[in-house]
Amino acid sequence: MVFYINKQAVEIKARFENAPLTSANEVCVSLGMLYKIYNLPFPPKRETVSEMKADFFAAAGEIPVPSEFAAKIITLLKGYYKDEPVKDEVYDLMKYCYDEQ
Repeated sequence: MVFYINKQAVEIKARFENAPLTSANEVCVSLGMLYKIYNLPFPPKRETVSEMKADFFAAAGEIPVPSEFAAKIITLLKGYYKDEPVKDEVYDLMKYCYDEQ
């Protein structure tokens, strides 16, 4: 997997009004970027993307959204409803995006 391409896809989708996330890869990219933007510690791996999303929203809590870009990523994330497993490679992708944000 080419990690940078996945990250770039989410960054591009954030520029458009109706460009949904389409995979667990893009969800984990979004989460990695958001954890870094919010200055939150990198989270432990969970079994499904819905658990990972729930963990982020719990960790972010009442913290104000730090930027317009973060708000767009959150909108994309909230629109993703598939509950897919978080494989090791996808979790590594999330870590890459956290480190590179």
